[in-house]
Amino acid sequence: MDMNTLIKSGEMERTLEQPASIRDFASIMRSETVQTISPQCEMYRFASSRFSTDAETRDYYFETGFELANNLCEFLKEVGTNPYQEDLLDYAAGYGRVTRYFVPVFKSVTAADIAEDMITFHSQTLGIEGWISPPDPAGLRARTDRYDVVFVFSLFTHLPRDTWSKWLAAIFSMVKENGYLVFSTHSYELFELIAPGKFDAKHKRDFVFWEANETEGRLPTSAYGCNIVTEKFVRKELSRLKTAEFIRRYRKGEFDRYHDIYIARKKCESARQNIAQTQLSGESSMLNKLFSLFSKMRSG
Repeated sequence: MDMNTLIKSGEMERTLEQPASIRDFASIMRSETVQTISPQCEMYRFASSRFSTDAETRDYYFETGFELANNLCEFLKEVGTNPYQEDLLDYAAGYGRVTRYFVPVFKSVTAADIAEDMITFHSQTLGIEGWISPPDPAGLRARTDRYDVVFVFSLFTHLPRDTWSKWLAAIFSMVKENGYLVFSTHSYELFELIAPGKFDAKHKRDFVFWEANETEGRLPTSAYGCNIVTEKFVRKELSRLKTAEFIRRYRKGEFDRYHDIYIARKKCESARQNIAQTQLSGESSMLNKLFSLFSKMRSG
């Protein structure tokens, strides 16, 4: 059942009346998600090279997508947010491995990626809107649309150092006030499992990048390779964004099987301005008191 049918049937209104704590998002996602896979999906082709049968590949593909979407819903429920009332952007959505699970449980879902055929798949198969991302962060910052939740899986894991921060700032600019940015990274803990001994203690820098990807030549490895980042690095980059509040780091295995997941909230600009105004007022009041005291001392 698509979102329009859900609304027309009245099921949406009945569901919204239920407290978020008893709403079963997991069963809705499992029962109402489109199961069509694009033959162009690189994630599926990559998975198929790791499993011996198509059934195993499909199970892995769908289950890992479901786990990410379900864990995001669980986080939102935990912080008192109802997905049915939220607009979500899945940035770097690919061919919808995760996106498809968002569709039945969010108010609206928008997909974004750099390839037109990816957006066409989302429109024709998943029935949602999408847009083609500009190839550079500056172009992204020019967009005026804003979302309650921006979900970014497996993008920041590929960016070189010179563009990582720029993309973070550009994508974060699309988050509404009090909304959330949710994104994945690679950790040293992951590579200790898949490449034992490659990164010993002396090489554990806050940011490591090398040229390799699974796009089969579609994207240059110099611009879209592979990286490892530390929590220290992520926190520092988020602190550069004046309205970003670090909320949580989920380590490998807690939210996704392999990636770390970071969540940041966009603080309310008006609240920041009120705080700043209060601080200025307090400083002004203190200066006035000091000036008055100094004047009395001189007159005395």
